[in-house]
Amino acid sequence: MRMDMKTVARTIRHLRARRERVSRVYAKVYARLPRHIDDHGLERYHLGMMKDEAELAALEEHLLWCGPCIDRAEAAAQYIDTVRAAACDSAE
Repeated sequence: MRMDMKTVARTIRHLRARRERVSRVYAKVYARLPRHIDDHGLERYHLGMMKDEAELAALEEHLLWCGPCIDRAEAAAQYIDTVRAAACDSAE
């Protein structure tokens, strides 16, 4: 199963061209993706203060795939729950 050099060169050119096409498609898709959610937005989300359905849907969709925002959303939720618990304790 020896491949001649022309076949190898053709395969390499094909793979490079395919990689370039994939890179262009990826760049187009990435450019359309929303940016990371700010801390205020994450806090409003956890507190249930988002009333705009479109904004809420966009935020929830973003949280389906963005690992850093998921981590920050969990941290924001923990922070808010801690502040709520401290407020309840001081009220008693």
